[in-house]
Amino acid sequence: MTKTISLGHRLRYPITIVKIIKSPGDEIKKQDPLMQYSFKWMETVGDHIRGDTWQEERVTIADWDSPVDGEIRQWRIKEGEVITADCPCLVVQETCSHEIQFQGLCAICGKDMTEVNWASESRDTERAPINMTHDQTSLTVSEVQAQRAEQELQRRLLRQRKLSLVVDLDQTIIHACIEPTIGEWQRDPNNPNYESVKEVKSFQLNDDAPRGLASGCWYYIKLRPGLEEFLRKIADKYELHVYTMGTRAYALNIAKLVDPEQKLFGNRVISRDENGSMTAKSLQRLFPVSTDMVVIIDDRADVWPRNRPNLIKVVPYDFFKGIGDINSSFLPKREDFLAPPPAAALPAPTNNGQPQSKNDTGVATDDKAEKPSALEELVNMSGADNPALTQRQIEQQARELEKQIKDRPLLHLQEQIDKEDEEAEKTTPEAVSGGERPSSPPHQRHHLLLDDDRELHFLEKHLTGLHEAYYREYDRAVSTNPSAVPDVGRVLDSLKSRVLRGTKLVLSGLVPIGMDVRKSELGLQVANFGAELRDRVSRDITHLVVSSARPRTQKVRQAAKFSSIKIVTQEWLLESLTQWKRLDETPYLVDIHPADHEPGDIDEDEENLLPPDLEDGQMSPVDALKTFNWGAADEELDEFLASPSDDEDDEDQDGASTDRDTANGDGENGEISRKRKHVDDDDESAASETENADDNSSSLSKKQRLARERPGSSLRAEYHADADTSLPTPQVTGDEGETSVSNGGSRPIEQTVAADMADDDDSLDIDEDELEADLIAEFEAEEREEQEQQQRTEDQQREEG
Repeated sequence: MTKTISLGHRLRYPITIVKIIKSPGDEIKKQDPLMQYSFKWMETVGDHIRGDTWQEERVTIADWDSPVDGEIRQWRIKEGEVITADCPCLVVQETCSHEIQFQGLCAICGKDMTEVNWASESRDTERAPINMTHDQTSLTVSEVQAQRAEQELQRRLLRQRKLSLVVDLDQTIIHACIEPTIGEWQRDPNNPNYESVKEVKSFQLNDDAPRGLASGCWYYIKLRPGLEEFLRKIADKYELHVYTMGTRAYALNIAKLVDPEQKLFGNRVISRDENGSMTAKSLQRLFPVSTDMVVIIDDRADVWPRNRPNLIKVVPYDFFKGIGDINSSFLPKREDFLAPPPAAALPAPTNNGQPQSKNDTGVATDDKAEKPSALEELVNMSGADNPALTQRQIEQQARELEKQIKDRPLLHLQEQIDKEDEEAEKTTPEAVSGGERPSSPPHQRHHLLLDDDRELHFLEKHLTGLHEAYYREYDRAVSTNPSAVPDVGRVLDSLKSRVLRGTKLVLSGLVPIGMDVRKSELGLQVANFGAELRDRVSRDITHLVVSSARPRTQKVRQAAKFSSIKIVTQEWLLESLTQWKRLDETPYLVDIHPADHEPGDIDEDEENLLPPDLEDGQMSPVDALKTFNWGAADEELDEFLASPSDDEDDEDQDGASTDRDTANGDGENGEISRKRKHVDDDDESAASETENADDNSSSLSKKQRLARERPGSSLRAEYHADADTSLPTPQVTGDEGETSVSNGGSRPIEQTVAADMADDDDSLDIDEDELEADLIAEFEAEEREEQEQQQRTEDQQREEG
């Protein structure tokens, strides 16, 4: 195989080719000198101690050594040529291309590929970086060899008119748990779950993984209903591969249960031990060049970030209630989870006796645990070559398995059901009337485990339809281009997008608060199936999908005003996505509460008042209020309304002064005891009138002084929207005009202000008649003075004339 060799990046360019040592046809070995080159550089010379130095140009001649073994076929440079940057210089016929390597050795010539020397800039292991075998991570091939292998695989599949199908295990085709209760129920024919667990298979996992209490325990495996027939039919149209995040020992044991004769999967099993990542799956692990003929079935879409177009997401198989995926410690937590509610409410699993909380999607969570996004977990947890991370994940899985053995959640759930049955028996007519009870205790009427899953029935239809659509497309393409291979991802997307095409959906109570609904797992699925996802209820919406647990939300009240909007539970959406068919909404319609039809009870924005979207960088006018301290404002308002008025404060001060004057024997000043008393007595002395006038003047001065000293209120702050915003200021909803008072009631602000103004008028303590008379007298006096001044001026002018 010929290979073009470059000069490399380590030379001190520009260089000049001085002499070519080896000629075309010569055999060469690694580190043999092939040619000589020269380069110029500057040397500092002189007396370094005294600082008397200068730069002088030097010319150095060096050898360029061979980085490979082989035979020279062609030189692409010549003597005397000046080269300024790295470029191809030599074509060599290699003795071995090292395209297939195993455990650091070339599988063809046996040389050590990990050897590094100064003549080469890279390791030979980089020449075969692709691992595309299921069970050997040490066997790698070059990109050219991988392309050959995939092209051969495609030709074989096209001849057989098949596609490749990658199958996940846990909660896709099987459900696993290790709780010993399952074995006890299998041995007890009188247990209500006996019929459900009869078909549960089991094995002991013997590997080197440290599991503590879980080491050597029994794994109980429930195959999804109809799995045997499903795999038998699908194997005629697809070549099956297993891809699981469990260990290889676990995957091989499951494969033996599912395919005991190894006719379906063969040795095409890949586990986390061979995966390139501990948290994400990738088709490039098996199909590094092209995924045009590969389909995936998995209950998790978030672990296939680079291959979503090839994925058919299935409803998780949850036979063992509350167990989940026993290998979930190696996967990011689910962002959201759309599943139908159970037929009967089951008691929530507990955590050390305390019930766990559930988020909006119905998944039990820890109240104290913060839930990072799937992307953050993939970033934080990625890296299969991190031994510390792998060890932490293994230890976490061991703790979860031990907890399952110790807590026995299935047993506790069944005991809760039995207890409810006993309570129900006490309310029967026989028990109430005191009749005789049967001699033997009755069997429990309800059982925990149900085996009514029908997912594989619909999945078989989807895969069969996809296979037919793909080869119809292939037949059309090959008639004009024999080498054409359609992309199964585009065909699959075309089939999905027809399901909900033309619908406009709004989701309510199905996505956790704070998550972008369009980036959530549910939002991505809805968009993939052709629906248009909206954030707000409006007249053109076709469906409002709500959680069965929360049928009365603000969006439900808004949608109830429009008869054209179908308000359905999430079961309608789930079944439509499962069956790939838009189902009739009638069985899934939500019963609207009568109060939700009353427009007066709806506190909502007017229709189309706000634009559907903001421009990039545009801010809402209410954003400025997000930093406003409403708590401090409420406290200030309460303090202002509950505090005594300024007049009362002054009254207290004057009363204190009066008491002091009385104690000193000053009876004249003691008569002035209340500031709000009107001066109505005409018999009061002039001295008393003067004192009252002084009091009125001091009252006004005191109010002005207190007003100046009062700190500024944040309630008086004004907030203005940006000039470029298109959003109007929110309108008053009807509650802003009321303010609470100290006695617990409420009155309008206008009345409060008017009452305060009346108090201020009273506090002036002035008789209106006297004030009017004084003003008239003052006006007349000023008028007489002006007339006298004018008369004196005229007399003076006459005398001078």
